[in-house]
Amino acid sequence: MNTRAQTISILVAILTVSSVSAANKVVDAVEKGNEAFVEQRYKDALEQYQIAETEIPESAELDYNMGGVLHQQGKYEGAVEKYTRALNTTDINLEAIAQYNLGNTYYRMDDYQNAIKSFENALNINPEDMEAKFNLELARRMLKEQMKPESEEQQEQEQQQQQQEQQQEQQKEEDEKQEGQEEQQQQQENQEDQQDQQQEQQAEAQQEKQMSKEDAERILNALRDDEQDVQKKIRRANAGGNYVGKDW
Repeated sequence: MNTRAQTISILVAILTVSSVSAANKVVDAVEKGNEAFVEQRYKDALEQYQIAETEIPESAELDYNMGGVLHQQGKYEGAVEKYTRALNTTDINLEAIAQYNLGNTYYRMDDYQNAIKSFENALNINPEDMEAKFNLELARRMLKEQMKPESEEQQEQEQQQQQQEQQQEQQKEEDEKQEGQEEQQQQQENQEDQQDQQQEQQAEAQQEKQMSKEDAERILNALRDDEQDVQKKIRRANAGGNYVGKDW
């Protein structure tokens, strides 16, 4: 989408200049500015238009030309200001093309609502302007696309948030399940440890019981042996008591 890269004659505005020298100054500056514009030397063009502006500051034609330069330089806000000033004219054709280029500038700024208004204004003046019709439909389509991502983005964000919540809930369930499994495993290990301890204690008790029985038998046998020794000694002692010595 391009502006209508054309400059406007300012012969009518020159009539308001008070002196011939001032008029010549304006004509010279505008001619040089138009030449620079055609050659795409936009900085030089703007400088020349500004020289002319010192003599005819209220020129709608000059504002339009400077708006075209600023648009080509990508200085869209400045271009909007100049094109808007150019609308203050009684020249219906100038107003129509100023509205058209104003719409193009708004379009470049992604300001599709104002672009639509400007193209509609241009078509109100010149309903047969096919380029304005085409650009109007394009701006409407872009406005629709511009507003569409907002709802889609919001929907996408909600979906992402929902997915994130679901993932968090799923992770929580998995963590709880894992924690339950670990707790159950720990309980099982504790039970196995207790069983092992009980088995060890039972084995030790059984071993102690067996050892005590053996010790008891050993002690009993020892006592029996001692008793037999004692009986033997007693019998010997009794036998020695029957001895009768010589009667001297």
